[in-house]
Amino acid sequence: FAFVNQRETVSMKQKQLLSRPTLILVMGVAGSGKTNVARSILERVNAVYLDNNFIADAFFPHTRSDAEYLKIRRNLYDALYRITEENLKLGNSVLLDVPHVAQVQDRKWQDFLKDLLARCAARLAVIRCFCSEEELRRRLKQRGAPRDQWKLDHWEEFLTRQPLQVEIPFEHIELNTEAEPGYNLNRALAYLTREG
Repeated sequence: FAFVNQRETVSMKQKQLLSRPTLILVMGVAGSGKTNVARSILERVNAVYLDNNFIADAFFPHTRSDAEYLKIRRNLYDALYRITEENLKLGNSVLLDVPHVAQVQDRKWQDFLKDLLARCAARLAVIRCFCSEEELRRRLKQRGAPRDQWKLDHWEEFLTRQPLQVEIPFEHIELNTEAEPGYNLNRALAYLTREG
């Protein structure tokens, strides 16, 4: 049994190793196409994949709106960011597949994220995924996830809580997920692999 370093492992997998640890934040409302974009990136870039649904589904597979979930949601995100931080400190890039529509508007969260990146000597790459309201509704209906039922039943309230477009105070790119997937992947890879 022989140990190989991370760079050798990545070359065997033919995945790109980013020039320094990077927190890749793939964000947008539920149904905006985040997961498809994230997974296509992960086929080409070496990064740890974290999706908030993996943690939340273990406790609340059917909802993201009831009082019990809302009571511990902060703890779930704290766990997600603790795992993120430990990986960044180890030199691993991390791809977070999370909505973060509310968080990105919160000054305290922005400061928290800047501090986390500084502690880990990591850079930030934000990719916002979006689509039209009609396409979003169609996707949520089509995937049929129990956690999406509240969104569909309370559409206007959902869009008020999770607006399709919010100001992002960090450098970022926007991907319209109704566009051809290869085009979006090429844009994302160019953004992630540029120096800076």
